[in-house]
Amino acid sequence: MKWNKTFVLFALCAALAWGGTPVTPPASSHQSQLVHNLRATRKGNKVMLTWSQQPRVLADRQSVMRHLVARVCRNISSTSSRASSSTTTCAQPVGEVDPQKTAGAIASAARGKSNSEIAVRFTDTLSDLEGRDPVQFAVYTVEVRDDRGRSAGFSNPVSVPLLRTLPARGLHSELDVHGVYLIWENDIESRPSSLQFDYRIYRREKNDPKVAISYLRAVVHTREGDRWSGVDTNIEWGKTYSYWIAPVTRLYSESGQLLAELEGEDSAPLEVTTHDVFAPAVPERLLAVPSNIPGKKFVDLVWAPNTEKDLAGYNVYRREEGGRTARINSAPITMLSFQDTDIAAGHNYFYCLSAVDIRGNESAKSSEIAAGLP
Repeated sequence: MKWNKTFVLFALCAALAWGGTPVTPPASSHQSQLVHNLRATRKGNKVMLTWSQQPRVLADRQSVMRHLVARVCRNISSTSSRASSSTTTCAQPVGEVDPQKTAGAIASAARGKSNSEIAVRFTDTLSDLEGRDPVQFAVYTVEVRDDRGRSAGFSNPVSVPLLRTLPARGLHSELDVHGVYLIWENDIESRPSSLQFDYRIYRREKNDPKVAISYLRAVVHTREGDRWSGVDTNIEWGKTYSYWIAPVTRLYSESGQLLAELEGEDSAPLEVTTHDVFAPAVPERLLAVPSNIPGKKFVDLVWAPNTEKDLAGYNVYRREEGGRTARINSAPITMLSFQDTDIAAGHNYFYCLSAVDIRGNESAKSSEIAAGLP
């Protein structure tokens, strides 16, 4: 008995010296220590799975390191993974990842350490979503097995909703003084009250990363589907932007609680160059005040301000009765008033006003206002 105890102690020390972890019993009881931190992200019909695992394991009663192969399992459930804390079987294998053989499977690994924990990734493609209950979930687990097929346990479960999205069709754009109008349509279909269909707009300028932007929206409902328009008002003139539309579906409970959200595949990019060919608004509230100071002849003009950010100033136009209208300022006026001193007593004058921006776009003229000196 003393010799046997000594041998067992020696075998345990040898196992620790190898730096490995003994294979656990078949994973029919609880989650494995060898694979954990499983996460899932769904974009459209693609589910990206990432997890951490040991690349090798020390076999029981042997001084042999065996590498571990991951089997990705999927189960369709009416509840998310939070409802189940343990998994004992692989309902539907959807793929296998051998970190030693699968190209691109290892996302990261510690350098210089042969048996350090590695981060692994796998992409699953969902299909046949048509007609499925939108309240269902795809629940994933990862089972690790050694190269002899012996199970070393399961990871934590994670889930993604089996929602459908409505892709944006016929994306095109229009440009006006308010910004970039993005216009698209979707296909009509039965829509349970628990589902909400929405869209995100992504924008990118040159080589910058694309970002989701806030936008003003409008929806027109037709027999064929919905016609959406989104207005990007936060633009700069003379720049080129790329836009994408991503459909979003949200699932709500009867009490209005958000249960799940899914973002679909981005549309093809749409490039828009914001050429400023739009004139400012017509100036308003023009007022003419003739001089009442003895010995001085002039007419003071005042008006309300325009609010365009690229406004350069104002042009003042004048004509005499029966005459032609001509501009009387040499450069755009940046004030909200102008004094006309080139006038004569006993004449009647008619004034109007326009606004001009920094690119030379000029508004239409305002209504005329009359002024005369006795």
